[in-house]
Amino acid sequence: MIYKKYRGKKITPRSKDWNKGTWYVWKRLNGRIIHQSIPEAQTKEQAEIAERKIIERAFNHKYGVITDTPFAEFADGPYTNYVKQNNVNIANKTLYIKLLKKKFGKALLTDITPQDCRDCQFWLQNKYSASSVNQIMSTASKLFRLACEEGLLERNPMQFVKKMKEPPPRSRLLTEKEKERLWQELEKDKLMLSLVTLGLNLPLRRGQLLAITPDAVDLENGVLLAVSSKGRLPRVIPLNSTAATTLRRMLDDGILPFPLKDIRKRWRRALNDASIANFRFHDLRKEFASELIRKNVNPNIVQKLFAHSDMKITNVYMHAEMNELADAVRTLDNRPAQESEVVQ
Repeated sequence: MIYKKYRGKKITPRSKDWNKGTWYVWKRLNGRIIHQSIPEAQTKEQAEIAERKIIERAFNHKYGVITDTPFAEFADGPYTNYVKQNNVNIANKTLYIKLLKKKFGKALLTDITPQDCRDCQFWLQNKYSASSVNQIMSTASKLFRLACEEGLLERNPMQFVKKMKEPPPRSRLLTEKEKERLWQELEKDKLMLSLVTLGLNLPLRRGQLLAITPDAVDLENGVLLAVSSKGRLPRVIPLNSTAATTLRRMLDDGILPFPLKDIRKRWRRALNDASIANFRFHDLRKEFASELIRKNVNPNIVQKLFAHSDMKITNVYMHAEMNELADAVRTLDNRPAQESEVVQ
């Protein structure tokens, strides 16, 4: 069956969105359902040609008429196109595919077994953290699933591979004394001071901060257009007075975007001179989020501000310092004596 869909709904030629729709093929073949989009097809005739080719490919694959596809060929072709079309994090996916090709490159898709995937996982864990390995293997799983959708595989070998157990989320906030020492050092480097100030007042990653341009700043309306990150679309961020003042000064001085090429070196030097260890630039986001939580900002607002897809991600930033926990339990010390007595 050939039909068109637009925004997830099936449409007819009488629909006003007919020309915006995408052709789809739906076919039951030997008990197996083939359901695939044909984004390149502009007419029904083109979609029908694609349907015949899909059916022929499925038939040939079943009876071994065609040569199986190598992993590297599928990764560089259909999967790379999928990543670009769906605006997935292209930089990371490119790196993950490069690593996977070192292990699976010349192997045929149909020859890769679950044990091969577990061997790849073990190979990776000697080089990368558990969370990084899980992300790389998740990419492999998506690639295999796409190959299944294309009729090149009968099953996804990754479905039998367990994820590695990841350690608890890292939590590192600066103490008040560390903040004082860091600010003293940043006063010697005005550009880094401006960058850190924005990092503590905007829910943006380092790359997004460094990419701020003059035309992205709207001081009149108090907003900033942040560039896309991790495959997400650009978004508008509200500015508080601290961020607005910093950006206004930088605009007046003509230093946007940041003319920083050695940020890691300068950041590391500031931390070393301030005697601060185990603190990353990304931790400034946690400082910002934690400060919002301490000010009793609704966690749902924090989630939306940081563009987190899941509240579990936001919970990583909701860090309560031990001093705050101690203050909480000390509130019970002021109760009247009779309220604290244990009833016998």
